[in-house]
Amino acid sequence: MSEKQYYSNKEKNKNEELGENKYKEDLIDDSPDLYEDMVEDLFDKFANKMDRMFIKGIYSFDIKELLNCLSKESTYTIAKNLGMIKISTLNKDSLIDKVLSEYKTLIEKQMIFFEEERYKILKSYVDNGGIKIFDEIDEDEIKKSAYFMRRGIIFPSLKDGKAVFLMPEVLQNLIKEKNTLEYRNIIKGNSEVLSLYRGMNKAYGVVKINDIKEIFKRYTINHLENYQVEELIREGQYYYNEYRQEEMFFINNQIENYKELVDTIDKDENLEYARITKEELISMLYEDWLYKTKFGKAFYKEFTNTFEITKDMVINIMKDLALDIQENELKETISGMLELMDESNKNIKDYMSNVISKFISNIRIWKYKGASINERRGNITTVKTEKSVGRNDLCICGSGKKFKKCCGKTNKAY
Repeated sequence: MSEKQYYSNKEKNKNEELGENKYKEDLIDDSPDLYEDMVEDLFDKFANKMDRMFIKGIYSFDIKELLNCLSKESTYTIAKNLGMIKISTLNKDSLIDKVLSEYKTLIEKQMIFFEEERYKILKSYVDNGGIKIFDEIDEDEIKKSAYFMRRGIIFPSLKDGKAVFLMPEVLQNLIKEKNTLEYRNIIKGNSEVLSLYRGMNKAYGVVKINDIKEIFKRYTINHLENYQVEELIREGQYYYNEYRQEEMFFINNQIENYKELVDTIDKDENLEYARITKEELISMLYEDWLYKTKFGKAFYKEFTNTFEITKDMVINIMKDLALDIQENELKETISGMLELMDESNKNIKDYMSNVISKFISNIRIWKYKGASINERRGNITTVKTEKSVGRNDLCICGSGKKFKKCCGKTNKAY
């Protein structure tokens, strides 16, 4: 099955779940092109909005002038995200005056909860005279720009016809003041705490806020008692956009109905958060972390030794499986993936079922508080790769031909 067919089948299943059978045939035939068109339209709209935003901006490093050129709604957003209260009834001028009077103090208060990444971005503005050209900013930083704009840390403008972000002079001076060994030690510790929790977010899915301190005691973190761990995590949700707080929980943003998940977890009164090494939690921060695990490498090797398939597609399949198993049982997840593969040969399906099962059984499951299926079974989690089908081996379809001259000849198997 081709990559296009895989994603077409995936889109088909998604739309059937949404009850959009009326458009099913069109989506099956055109889903990849349709998706590309939708993304292109989205970026066009975003680009137009960004263009207007930069054009409206004023080129100045004076915080008062920068605020004066904003709408009341934008100024209110900055005030709210800086933590100001009793501002809903203020007119624009009064709102600006309040922001000006509290701006430095509130920014400094928020910087207590910054980690090395955020400070590095801010310092890069200072090192560049308080300005950055939009087109020269890397994609990852661009994604984080909204966070800084919503706090009045950077402002959009134009210089010589080019879109730029500006940092107010008062903030540049504050960042220079913070360039001390004491502050660098603070943000280094913050980085460690946030990195650990971001890994926990992927492993546990839902974490009760009152449990966080006990979980962190499992790890060696210098002077942990000096860190406001809960507040660090709470502030980090707005920057990373990977999790959110609802009631007494921090919840992975991939989870929609967290209450149903919590109810499932609570049925087992003896269930504890899985003990996961610091190294494993940190590794989960990387985009290709599944691929780099032992079981991920085994999964990848068995796929690529047997079928003609790209690395990127295998990684995407891993991500799909890791997410699907959070909501479905093992058999359902395997069946769903085999359906997407659209393979009719029983021998190939049985082989792939085994490959998929081994991979899924090592995924950390949210309803088990981060334990894998293998850990729940009490199995040793070391992954052993079974002998894969080589190009010169007999084909697993049972034809009696060599694999390279049968299912491996084209994309027949995959």
